[in-house]
Amino acid sequence: MKKTMAGVFKLGVAAVLALAVGVGAVFALNQPDSGVAADSVAVLKSQGITCGSCAGKIEKALKEKPGVAAVEVDVDTGRVIVTYDAKVAKPDTLAQAVSALGYASAIQRTMSAEQYRATTGGNVAARTAKAGGCGGGCCNKNRN
Repeated sequence: MKKTMAGVFKLGVAAVLALAVGVGAVFALNQPDSGVAADSVAVLKSQGITCGSCAGKIEKALKEKPGVAAVEVDVDTGRVIVTYDAKVAKPDTLAQAVSALGYASAIQRTMSAEQYRATTGGNVAARTAKAGGCGGGCCNKNRN
């Protein structure tokens, strides 16, 4: 029974992460040559991300944080995936940084980089960035 439950849990985690990184929905990504020794991944759930410009603002703010190696922003699901050095950066601080931009954010899941690779079969820092822009001034609606 324990073995079955562990398998179901792993499958559930894989499904959540697959949705979190959604193919073709990633609009912002930090460069993989950041020089940070990333050992952890945080999946943040954020609200109000409506376009690539929003994603770019989040990416820029997070990659300025010490210890952050890579950032993916999925506009469609509102998920922000951050690869970071756990000795330097903390998930709470990362979520607060996104919230401070006007995109209410909470930690959905944290895991080691190895767990992320094993679950998703990928490496967050290996993805390529896609450009996006704000076509209708939607980013201003998130400002106070």
